[in-house]
Amino acid sequence: MSPHRSSGRQASIRRGLQSSTRQHHEVRADYIRSQLQEVSGDVWATWQTAKSLLYSGQRAVHDDTECAHLVNKFSDFFADKEQRIRDNIAAALQQSTDRLFATRPHTGPQLSPFQQVTVDEVRKLLTSMPCKTSPLDVLPCSLLKDCSGVFAPAIARLANLSLEPGRVQVGTSVATTKEGISNLSTVFKVLERLVQARLRPHLTNSTNFSQFQSAYR
Repeated sequence: MSPHRSSGRQASIRRGLQSSTRQHHEVRADYIRSQLQEVSGDVWATWQTAKSLLYSGQRAVHDDTECAHLVNKFSDFFADKEQRIRDNIAAALQQSTDRLFATRPHTGPQLSPFQQVTVDEVRKLLTSMPCKTSPLDVLPCSLLKDCSGVFAPAIARLANLSLEPGRVQVGTSVATTKEGISNLSTVFKVLERLVQARLRPHLTNSTNFSQFQSAYR
């Protein structure tokens, strides 16, 4: 058989396989579409149909030994990946002659005492913040928002008393999750935003502030 005829036959087989695969996908798509159309309008039946279509195969069941093996494989994979990243960063820093992250002295104005918090500022913050109640809240967030005129003076007074010594003048109302994320009460969140509004201008005007940093500011 000549090379030309052999390559032509291979191309013909390839086209046939592609056509067969395309037809199989079309038939499968038509079947799924018809199944979903039959239960159109019934949310529960649609969910059950979609579940049966997506998970039609038998689920694998692993014993304790197999589960432990899978867990160890996942752990080793991510541990090795983290170590490779550390090694690559260390090697790149050793090869560089100049410091990549040289500290630049702050040349702007010094951080002055915080501006006094006003009642109107707290009232606007309470009315604009989302109504998400924390488990640590003594008062529901909805009550703080609806009665912002009553609570705003007290929160403003608390903020001003806290900003002067730099320490919140109330008992601790912070809980930390196992991931190290702090859960704050709504009042603490208000105080946090008030402090952030006073720190942001100073930080953004600093020469060490990076315009390209996208997280963990």
